[in-house]
Amino acid sequence: MKLYIAKDFGDVESNSLKEAIDHKDFKKYWNINKDAIETCKDCEFRFVCTDCIAYTENPTKLSSKPLKCGYDPYTNEWTEWSKKI
Repeated sequence: MKLYIAKDFGDVESNSLKEAIDHKDFKKYWNINKDAIETCKDCEFRFVCTDCIAYTENPTKLSSKPLKCGYDPYTNEWTEWSKKI
């Protein structure tokens, strides 16, 4: 399994939330939403989905589909996502 957001932006014991948010690399992820993610943008469940975009099928691409999603909106079929890992 590949972690997409493999970078951390601070430590809760030594950094404030403001410091984490102000980190230059943090803003790269700021506007990622379902309308910007491949497959998700076409999914009828995108506004109620509780996926984790930290794990993606292609960790080098910001708009890659979440790895922990087993739904295909093009065929309306579910598969067991944990078997992809």
